[in-house]
Amino acid sequence: MKKLLLFALVFATTLAFSQGKTLFEISMVKPKTGQFSTFESSWKAHLAKFHNGDDKRTVYEILSDPYTGYYYLVEGPMSYADMDKERPNNAMHDQDYEKTVAHHLQDEGVTNIFSLRDSLSFNTDIQADKFVVTVTQIKDGKMSEYLQEARRATMLSTKIKAPFGQTTFVQSFAGSNPVVVRVRTLKDGFKELETNYNNRPPTIFRDSYLKEHSQEQWDKRVKLLEESEKSREVHLMKLRKDLSSKQ
Repeated sequence: MKKLLLFALVFATTLAFSQGKTLFEISMVKPKTGQFSTFESSWKAHLAKFHNGDDKRTVYEILSDPYTGYYYLVEGPMSYADMDKERPNNAMHDQDYEKTVAHHLQDEGVTNIFSLRDSLSFNTDIQADKFVVTVTQIKDGKMSEYLQEARRATMLSTKIKAPFGQTTFVQSFAGSNPVVVRVRTLKDGFKELETNYNNRPPTIFRDSYLKEHSQEQWDKRVKLLEESEKSREVHLMKLRKDLSSKQ
């Protein structure tokens, strides 16, 4: 679950550039103790050489334990057809990364792919550089019903004019361990997490759900979430523009 969580945290600000492409490849790295500034300097030099053209990267930093100190290197958005393309400087790129960046790393994860789900997202035009990310692992066989309820919640959030944005992603090729990721944008920063920051009743979603559907449907929702979710983790994240490709 650790790797899935880390790969899932990095999509919100890149959504504006998707232009119909909905896939993201994510790598996770953690510098060695005492080498964070060296890593950042080396990464910036590598970025300038290889990732300020078409092959861009966006970098995020995790701010909450137990993942504090990790960075996320994001490629995308892309299509499956884009994954067939081989850049002529791949060998040179990999050699430079190994010599200048990799030896400063304590941990370097594998790559996973996530796809954007427009039907489960709302207010995606909101831009931010700070986020709350919820990563939910769904029990095998429960995904279809879970996503149906997620769609119902998305439609309601749009109707009640939720004052924040949410972008939803589903892990591709997850097999029997499906994962759903929700990225909430914080356009005003983490202060949005203060109690009643937006001056809305804390029960507005539940009250609106009961009015729109019924108590019976709400009870079914609560039971579904309890029975479908294998695990859920919530983390804070910020965009590192200084370590990202120029847009």
